[in-house]
Amino acid sequence: MDYVTIALSLVAVSIAIYYYVRKNYDLFKKYGIPHIPPSPVLGNMGPLLTKKQTMKDMMDDIYNLDSEAKYVGFYEFLAPIIVVRDLDLIKAITMKNFEQFPDHRPFINDDSNPLYADMVFTLTGDRWREERNMLSPTFTSSKIKNMFKLMSSCAERFTDWLTNLPENEREKEMKQLLSMYTNDVIAGCVYGANVNTRKDPKNVFYVYGRIATTFTSFAMMLKLLLNRNSPRIARALRLKFMDSHIEKFFKDVVAETVKERDRTGAQHPDVIQLMMNTKSKKGEGRAFSVESMAAHAFTFFFGGFDSVSTQFCFILQTLAEHPDVQRKLQEEIEEALENGNGQISYEVVHDMKYLDAVINETMRLNAIVAFLDRVCTSEFELPPAVPGAKPFTVRPGMNIWIPVTSIQRDPKYFEDPRKFDPERFLRDGKKILSSGAFLAFGIGPRMCIGNRFALTEIKVLLCHFLARCNVLVGSKTTVPLKLKKGTLNLTADDGFWLKLEPRKDLHPSLRANAAANGVANGAVRD
Repeated sequence: MDYVTIALSLVAVSIAIYYYVRKNYDLFKKYGIPHIPPSPVLGNMGPLLTKKQTMKDMMDDIYNLDSEAKYVGFYEFLAPIIVVRDLDLIKAITMKNFEQFPDHRPFINDDSNPLYADMVFTLTGDRWREERNMLSPTFTSSKIKNMFKLMSSCAERFTDWLTNLPENEREKEMKQLLSMYTNDVIAGCVYGANVNTRKDPKNVFYVYGRIATTFTSFAMMLKLLLNRNSPRIARALRLKFMDSHIEKFFKDVVAETVKERDRTGAQHPDVIQLMMNTKSKKGEGRAFSVESMAAHAFTFFFGGFDSVSTQFCFILQTLAEHPDVQRKLQEEIEEALENGNGQISYEVVHDMKYLDAVINETMRLNAIVAFLDRVCTSEFELPPAVPGAKPFTVRPGMNIWIPVTSIQRDPKYFEDPRKFDPERFLRDGKKILSSGAFLAFGIGPRMCIGNRFALTEIKVLLCHFLARCNVLVGSKTTVPLKLKKGTLNLTADDGFWLKLEPRKDLHPSLRANAAANGVANGAVRD
């Protein structure tokens, strides 16, 4: 082939690509849908990829284009995305017409990442429905209550260590510490393993869990985006999210546990045992395969290792910045200790209204995930985005985004929305939770299945921690907190640095326990 032919071929390909991109990028303009003009190839993803914005900031920019629009347009590279603003339309898509929007958009190459691909979060269609129905009994209140003792043991051990810190070591980066706590809870409550990550930070659950679930790195974000937008290329490159030996560990630990329990008939109060005991409501006798159990057990790491520890960090940061709220919460905890004879029970924790309000308000202001997504499986007509525009038909395969953080900070739904005000959930909690404007755990049938587990994990540690410690703004604390740019999930740019102070005004029941263990003035001595 001569140079002229090659040159003409390149020109032809370039022209074809140009017109394909231009045609794709004309979609929202054609239907009068508000949108930010996209950049070639990158669409509207440039500010994230160049680390100029957080995902939350990008969502805010598109969300605030038109306060009257029911939805707006966004380009994830070449893919047009409908970003829904209207709460009634969100409910119609995620609940009323769920059968037309049942799945998340795939972000995993099944062949290279089977453990991720078999998680309930990533399953689609009939298999998702069957597995979700079988998993649901695992997350009932009574089942979580059976794990409460394990969570409490981890929380007490963790708090004991914090109150024992020397004075010159009390300013800590909390994210790493709290990921140790979440690791211990997951290892114990899910896998039945007894680990103490603070004493043994090289335990295999913690080391492999961090590698497999840290999605805040730029490299991991690029892998996710490539899998979402160019699955053929990702499959050809065999992009993996974890090394084979790590994936093998998470599979083998479940297989060996199941084999041993089948052999001995032993019963344990953990998730693996609950899955072993679960049968399908359809087709009597069907049970989880070992492969499915391994994937669902790993879901706790995927959904709870990094995100729960990060959410807890935001709670502590917020309490440090609002000592009046912290003190009021401590008073509620002390009242619970008084009523429980010095013990914090499952029922007491879940009856603490102000604790709920503080957690919900923190998640409203700082939801870890900036958007939810759904994929269309059959044509669905949307009303005009704005008055005078045309209706828009969502085609099969097209993606819908729900901008969580933008809605949860919209003055249309929340008075003085950027103010941290837990009282709003005491005044209007039921109304807020039913309105569709609070989306921290999702909405509809694909709402986070493990939300009760995650909330209990946070509540039990928060109660033990605040009963014995104060959290303060320290010399390294950034106020206001600077968020990391160029990542999909919300996190701090320079870490969550906070100062911890053992309380001298311990509740009498705790002081008695402390005295029995050689504690003076509320601080454990070496």
